[in-house]
Amino acid sequence: MTDTTTGGLSRRTLISGAAFGLVALGAAGSLTGCSTGGNAATISDQVAALPTYVPITNGPKPDLPGNGVVQPVYYSYPQDSELFTSVTGKVGDGEKTTGFVVTYAAPPPAQNSFLDYVGGLTDTEYDLTFVPGDSFAAKFATMTAGNDIPGIVEFLTFAMPPRFPQLLDAKFADLSEHLSGDAVKDYPNLANIPTASWRSARINGKIYGVPEHRPPFGSVMICRPDLIEQLTGAAPAPKDKDEFTELCTAVTDAKAGRYAIAGQGGASGVDWAYDFIGATFGVPNQWAMSKGGELTHKNETDAWLETLSYVKKLWNLGVFHPDTPSLESAKAKTYINNGTVLMHLDGISALLDVSMPKGIVTGGIVPFGATGGPGANYQGTSSFSFAALKKTTPERIRAQLRLIDYLSAPFGSKEAFTLTHGEKGVHHTGSGPDATLTKVGEQTINASALYRLGAGPQVLNTAVRIDEQLRQSHQYQTKTQDMLVKNPVDGFYSPSAAATASASTAFNSVCNDYVLGRTNLAKVKAARATWVSAAGDKMRREYSEAIEKQS
Repeated sequence: MTDTTTGGLSRRTLISGAAFGLVALGAAGSLTGCSTGGNAATISDQVAALPTYVPITNGPKPDLPGNGVVQPVYYSYPQDSELFTSVTGKVGDGEKTTGFVVTYAAPPPAQNSFLDYVGGLTDTEYDLTFVPGDSFAAKFATMTAGNDIPGIVEFLTFAMPPRFPQLLDAKFADLSEHLSGDAVKDYPNLANIPTASWRSARINGKIYGVPEHRPPFGSVMICRPDLIEQLTGAAPAPKDKDEFTELCTAVTDAKAGRYAIAGQGGASGVDWAYDFIGATFGVPNQWAMSKGGELTHKNETDAWLETLSYVKKLWNLGVFHPDTPSLESAKAKTYINNGTVLMHLDGISALLDVSMPKGIVTGGIVPFGATGGPGANYQGTSSFSFAALKKTTPERIRAQLRLIDYLSAPFGSKEAFTLTHGEKGVHHTGSGPDATLTKVGEQTINASALYRLGAGPQVLNTAVRIDEQLRQSHQYQTKTQDMLVKNPVDGFYSPSAAATASASTAFNSVCNDYVLGRTNLAKVKAARATWVSAAGDKMRREYSEAIEKQS
């Protein structure tokens, strides 16, 4: 259910990618053979309709219901008798399926009985390249530069490669005619993927891949409700900034080594829980659009200055862990686990952290308005990645989409059970909720990463029962589903956006200096003006052009 990242692709990078849109993995690289010659792609004046969402409603009833936003909860796996068939007819075409996918696990054995078994069911032979997360960027660049591109390639939506629109246009198939609008209904399991997830796969107006779904919630203020209630006598439910400040001061005890919040440092600056606190003050999800269509970046708003001043106040009160400016995400998780800090900004999957000490359950602080009233929760990309197909014949494209449709079988289907449990007697024993992976299954199924090529919408279910954690995540999603704030430029293309990292880092550095008391607000405003001229105005013009052309 969760994705752990290491090295260059950290969870901090993932959250930044979700908030900022599609970002570059590194310095510009060669795009050998690209028809664009490496120049910025032209903003398209056409846009493919997103695939029609047709949810699959048959199958086992969840313990807690879901919808296109909230994940349903299944405390245990369904009985075999409850499973349904989601794919009928021909799947593959007998040709070998080559792929390039990221992995955060040890690679499977060379003699992979699981891939052989699924290959027999789907009429294909799988030949996948498994790339560790910390070397994915470099090996992706080598793969594309050498023009040695497999049939299916995973693009990480939180860390896109340099000049990705040109790369996709030159080397990968435009899938719009196969998936746009009602065309996706030829692939029912793909039509079952919620609309929000498809936005990350529509690049410059064209659909270039099939997304690996995630719930649309961005960052969550993870908390320890047990300790907060023990220290304050009430569950954490602040209704405005003053109540949040009171909560933070009430649970902080520097002498005891306990702090309310842990932010974290990173290459792009310090994250002072900005996505949570900024949303409280009405800071846009990167960009805001007026009724007249004018775009304003969050850095340009008075709400951003209010956010900085409030964060500075919290820092001066001593409620942030003192190591925040240099704290690593993994260390912050440790602090949450051992009660050193009681709140930390993380992804929603952190609510299902199975590494927590036994009996400890985390929750999420429900967002609120700074002066009261409803809160806001930034909507993320709602996908981890998308599977793009190398250019080939229409017949081969359709065969590969049938294959991905099979791999995207929803929870509660016979196909999904096969993809997570393999062959009975070889990869698992028992059945239904009592199915247990064998040693061979443990070595091959997850490591084979077929879910990177295609996967059904994520549900709240884990192999080890953690009912209360599942309930906490579902409760958070239910309470905040109507608070989601979209980024209005999401899905539109700005050629300059990938080249703004240095300007943003410089501005973030001044903001950090202000929080730490090293500079004043006038310097922040001056740095903001520099950022606008160096980056903001360029992106605004390009996004506005794309929106005008494609809307």
